[in-house]
Amino acid sequence: MAAGRSLSHFRFHGFTLILKHYFKHNLGINIKRFSLLTSLVIFTCLGFTPISQAHAESRLIILVRHAEKADTPANNPQLSPKGEMRATSLITALSRTPLSQLIATQYLRTQQTLAPIAEARHLPVTIVEAAKPIEGHIQHIVEQVHAVKGNTLIVGHSNTVPLIIKALGGPETQAISEDDYSQLFLLSLNDDQPASLIATRYGQE
Repeated sequence: MAAGRSLSHFRFHGFTLILKHYFKHNLGINIKRFSLLTSLVIFTCLGFTPISQAHAESRLIILVRHAEKADTPANNPQLSPKGEMRATSLITALSRTPLSQLIATQYLRTQQTLAPIAEARHLPVTIVEAAKPIEGHIQHIVEQVHAVKGNTLIVGHSNTVPLIIKALGGPETQAISEDDYSQLFLLSLNDDQPASLIATRYGQE
């Protein structure tokens, strides 16, 4: 029995080291603290190992705010050159993450943030219109996430990303500041476990 526990420990330890290596080299960060269960769930979602029957309903929801925007026009600006570079960096950041759907709002800055990875993955972008009341918009995104199996990448806004995370069962997150465009959230959903969240960053600061 002791030998069995020792083997399980080393297997989970191996998963942990590989996950740390992935985040360090693909997303440019080094995660110091996370639970082994969360690591295994996300490790499975990222596609490094075949998904077993026990984890068949595990999914990863990736959320980012739109990339840097131009100053004009005020009502619907496009991405700035820096924002275009950040949008392209999503391809590298998520290179090993299978994706089933991409979600944006009606605003150009969210759609343009998804444009490079949409072209690279040959995936359409689903538009969920951001309209008032904001609670209705959040609910429509949640419904769209659950309408498609597999992993989802959502590009939202500074005021909607934390609300989407909470509505999908994740924890409370801090508000995103107006000049912060690099946050990337990994929300792991599993029918048998509470949702778990890892916050990291991508692209150049």
